[in-house]
Amino acid sequence: MSQEISRNVRLVVVSIVVLAAILMVAVLPFTIPDTLDKIQHAQQVRYDKFLAEGNPQAPLIQPTMALTGWTFPLYMSISMFAGIMLLFIAKPLFNGERWAKALTLVCLSIPSIGGAYMLVPYLNFVGEGFPPALFYMATGLIPYFTVILVDTKGLKAKLVNFWVYLMLGILAAEAWSNGHAAHRIIEGHPARPFYAEGIFILQPARNVSWIAVIFLIAAIYLLALRKKSGWYAALFGATSAGLVGFATQFVRTATYDYLYQGLMGLAIVITLLVPFVKDMMVDKNEGLKASNSKGITL
Repeated sequence: MSQEISRNVRLVVVSIVVLAAILMVAVLPFTIPDTLDKIQHAQQVRYDKFLAEGNPQAPLIQPTMALTGWTFPLYMSISMFAGIMLLFIAKPLFNGERWAKALTLVCLSIPSIGGAYMLVPYLNFVGEGFPPALFYMATGLIPYFTVILVDTKGLKAKLVNFWVYLMLGILAAEAWSNGHAAHRIIEGHPARPFYAEGIFILQPARNVSWIAVIFLIAAIYLLALRKKSGWYAALFGATSAGLVGFATQFVRTATYDYLYQGLMGLAIVITLLVPFVKDMMVDKNEGLKASNSKGITL
C-alpha cells in the first residue's frame, strides 16, 4: 500500500490481512473434511439412485467423488500456503512495497476462487444448511477488496478497480469449475476412450479454461504493479476463456455454465478496451522508465 495512506489505516488493513492469513492456515483447513464428507456421501447417494433407475447420467456422476476428494484438499493446501506467504509479507505490505501488495492480492484470491468453486458441488448435491464455502470465500474477499479500495484514489478509479478485480476472480472461478466439469464428463463418459458426438469440445473447454485461469491470476499480480503486461494477461485470459465458453455452449448445450463463462470473458474484454480504464490501470510511464534505465556506464 502507498505510504501516502496514514499509518493507522495501513495498520488496520494489514491487521485484516494477517487475520485472514491465520484463518487460512489454522481454521479453514478444518472445515474441509466435514464438507467433503457431506458432498461425497450425497454424490454416492445420487450415483446409486441413477444406477438403480438406469439413468444414462450415472456414469457421468461416478467420477465426481474421486475428483472432489482430490480438488478440495488441493485448494485447501494451496490456500494454506498462500496464508503462510501473507504472514511473511505483512511487513513489506505495511511499508508500502508495491510487489507486496500485488502478491497479497494473489494470495487472497486463492480462498476466494477456491470457495466459489467449492460452493457449486455443495449446492448441487447437499443443498441444505450453511455452505462452509461461503466462509472460505469471505476470508479472501473481504481483505482482497479492502486492500484494493483503500489503496485507490477517487471514486471513479475505485469503481473501475472493484469491477476489474472482481471479474478477474469470478471468471477464474467459473473457468476452473467448468474445466473441472468438462474433465468429469470426459473421464466418466461411457464411450471413453472414444468421443461421442459433442464431447470432443470438452477438451478445449477443460484445457483452455484452466490455462486461462493461470493468466487471470497472473493479471491480478501484474495489474497491481500497474504493468502493461497485466493488461495483456487479463485480455488473453478473458478472451480465451470467453471464446471457449461460447464455443462449448454452442456445440453442447447441457447447462448454461459455459454461456456464463463466455459472457464474463466478454465483459472483461470490453471493459479493458475502454481507453480510460486502461489509462487508470496501467502506468503510462512504464515504457519510458524502462528506456531511460537502459544506459551504458563506462
